[in-house]
Amino acid sequence: MKNRVEIHNALVFTGQRVIGNGFVGINGAVIETVCEMKQSLPQPGARVIDARGGLVMPGLVNAHTHTAMTLMRGVGSDLTLQPWLDIVWKAEERLTGPIVSAGAMLAMMEMIRCGVTAFADMYYFMDDIARAVSQTGLRASLCRGLVFDEGARLSENAELFRAWHGAEGGRIHVMLGPHAEYTTNPEYLRKVIDTAREIGAGLHVHISETRREHDECIGRRGVTPVRYFDGLGMFERPTLAAHCVMADEGDIEILAERGVTVAHCPVSNMKLACGVAPAPSMARAGVRLALGTDSVCSNNRADMFEEIKLCSILHKGVTGDPTIMPAIETLRLATEGGARALGFSDVGEIAPGMRADIIALDPDSPALCPIHDPLAQLVYSATGQDVRMTMVDGNILYLDGQYKTLDAARVLALAREAAGKLGIKRAY
Repeated sequence: MKNRVEIHNALVFTGQRVIGNGFVGINGAVIETVCEMKQSLPQPGARVIDARGGLVMPGLVNAHTHTAMTLMRGVGSDLTLQPWLDIVWKAEERLTGPIVSAGAMLAMMEMIRCGVTAFADMYYFMDDIARAVSQTGLRASLCRGLVFDEGARLSENAELFRAWHGAEGGRIHVMLGPHAEYTTNPEYLRKVIDTAREIGAGLHVHISETRREHDECIGRRGVTPVRYFDGLGMFERPTLAAHCVMADEGDIEILAERGVTVAHCPVSNMKLACGVAPAPSMARAGVRLALGTDSVCSNNRADMFEEIKLCSILHKGVTGDPTIMPAIETLRLATEGGARALGFSDVGEIAPGMRADIIALDPDSPALCPIHDPLAQLVYSATGQDVRMTMVDGNILYLDGQYKTLDAARVLALAREAAGKLGIKRAY
């Protein structure tokens, strides 16, 4: 029974309901049994994780990030998007594969610590990031950021798809990554869309992140970014659209009809003063939603619990309606919604037959005591620092302060060294 793991004495949020004093039996990478302890049949020789009455839930999915930008954490704070991008792009001119690898490993270390089991990444030197995903044991959807003056990079992204899509037992997916309307042109986007169609890839793109981006697209194209991309046929492919802060009613209708998933990134959008994406209106219209942190350069943390809490309370505050974005709905955006956005149909819930991507929270955390309403605790009380176990495909990546797939001291040392090569002027 060396490949069997059992979680005992857990308060289990399955994604659909809460099971008190629950039991989760895992056979290899797959969840086999979910029930109350009194109904369970523990197996001799299984590895037992005693949850001690703590909260257990599906792993969190970060549906939009740029992992290697951990090396620029906090850079350009208190600026709007365009001046912030000017600083970032200058630093990115110095990127190399080893630098990106060091930054990505730091991000993955932080995500593992905070209960993230899967993420969608758009950046450069993506083979290096794929190798880091392979090592850490996380699940990921990767794409190379594409802009129109780097035509050769489209073939690089296509090669990434051929080399890594479905790799590591299906843990790694690959999309194509046209960056945004303002960094591409129609001819280039048509090539990207045609390539996606030919190889069977989805697309990951930034849409309407700011008022300036939205209005300038209307000035250039005569339509909003959503209508522009739709007119080019982008949404005929599975599409993950980051932000959509300025999406109007007509945009929302298109996003719903085309089955586009919007990665709502409330912390980054607030920090950069981009605005508030109309997530409740999107949800009512049937738009698929997920949550993302964006990069830690525009967020400062890769803690998805911050996104979960802000997603709920931000929209309550904006609308004046405390029933908007209830706890269970927001949790589903950060689990099942994100998993579907990344193309994974068998994660995001704790149920028989699903992959065992599971996290457990510390029952002795003061912020989680007492537990009157488990869903409220997960949304409004928990932080990444409350996570005591992170598991992907039945493999434990982190447990009670110990990383199982990476050397934390080495990751930190390499990240500090890599950050020093970016030429970023310190504020002290």
